[in-house]
Amino acid sequence: MKNVFALALICSTALWGAVAGPVSASESSPRPALSDAAFPAHIVLAKKGTSPRPRTSQLTVKNVRYHAHKKYTRVVLDLTGRIAIQEKKNQRNATISLTNVELSKRAQRQIKGKDFPRAMAIAPGEARTVSIVLDLQALRTYRVLTLRQPDRVVLDLFFSKKTLGNTAEPVTSTSKPSEATRQSNSRVVQSNLPSSKTPTGVLVVIDPGHGGRDPGTIGRKGTKEKAIVLQVSKYLRDLIQKRHKAKVLLTRSRDVFLDLEDRVKFANKQKLEWCGKDMGANVEAKKKSRICLFISIHVNSHPRKSIQGLEIYHFGKASDPRALEVAARENGMRLESDTPPWQFIITDSLNDHKITQSQTFAETTSGTLVTTLRKHYKIKNHGVKTAPFYVLRFTTMPSILAEVGFISNSMEEKRLRSKTFQKKLAEGIYEGIRSYLKEL
Repeated sequence: MKNVFALALICSTALWGAVAGPVSASESSPRPALSDAAFPAHIVLAKKGTSPRPRTSQLTVKNVRYHAHKKYTRVVLDLTGRIAIQEKKNQRNATISLTNVELSKRAQRQIKGKDFPRAMAIAPGEARTVSIVLDLQALRTYRVLTLRQPDRVVLDLFFSKKTLGNTAEPVTSTSKPSEATRQSNSRVVQSNLPSSKTPTGVLVVIDPGHGGRDPGTIGRKGTKEKAIVLQVSKYLRDLIQKRHKAKVLLTRSRDVFLDLEDRVKFANKQKLEWCGKDMGANVEAKKKSRICLFISIHVNSHPRKSIQGLEIYHFGKASDPRALEVAARENGMRLESDTPPWQFIITDSLNDHKITQSQTFAETTSGTLVTTLRKHYKIKNHGVKTAPFYVLRFTTMPSILAEVGFISNSMEEKRLRSKTFQKKLAEGIYEGIRSYLKEL
């Protein structure tokens, strides 16, 4: 048993990094049922050594992802911390410099990909900088954003019409670029353009958390999470069916208990029938153009009653200790208050393409949900986070989990009980789904 755990830890740490905290469990204990009140056995809990690694001030671009939308191409640089950027322009090029940062090996491989956007080069520069050079002759305009929770730099590239015909030249500069930049320039190619065809069908699987004997978290006035999320899910289902004519399914439509494994199996079965296998060459033509999405809806809780607000999750290692606590609660695992935060280790590899789509889906939904609610309420936005939720890990389509308020906060508990607020939540989530689909 020890050898199996050690092997799982070694394989997993290479993917997700070290984790902290003691774990105590009896090897003779029976395997619990998968549910919102029982943590799945697929996930291994690991312990880190007592001596934490010293933090380094050097930040890293850990991942580079890109996607061609209908009107622009988005490039996202995922970072290990907050950075400063500097921007310079001349008639031919724009250079965005990221200071005190380096490119990870993974990021270096990604920017060499054959589909990496033409008219952009990313390369390490002098004095621990990373330079992003844009060819302004190929672009109509561009937009640069620095975002938090998690930290990232986002570039939206709006190509000129002549570039759409693959006529754009690689990035050049009037100033003499470094050797690394020249090599990177020679490798960039035109990003795949999005199809002009709109999806012929959309499937949205909505997962109202908890249910039946599992009430979820409970407010001071006795408000149960399971009832709130079911009502919000029904409002969301009705909105999607009315406005988008999409196929919408609920993992549960009444107050019944459903374990986590059954929720995942249901979603994956529907996805297989509607969209076919992931990236499969033998998928029917009509299924290739279809879109499948999964969204799990929950209500949050916190020991500090003053905490309130919204947050959207996609799968990944916990972005902070509290994100880990939220995932542990929804997965049915208890964290001891007197131990350091631990990290869930997943032993098998992940679908990078699904994670990228999920992150875009989460970012879009977070923005529209907050915008919709702030027209009527004062809302705290906790942003987009990552955590190892079971339903996000094992579903096979772009998947997000929305924590739509803190029932532990008296004001938000009152809001969550209101049908008006529930409908506004559904409205904001629907707008996120609509915006995400529009950009595909």
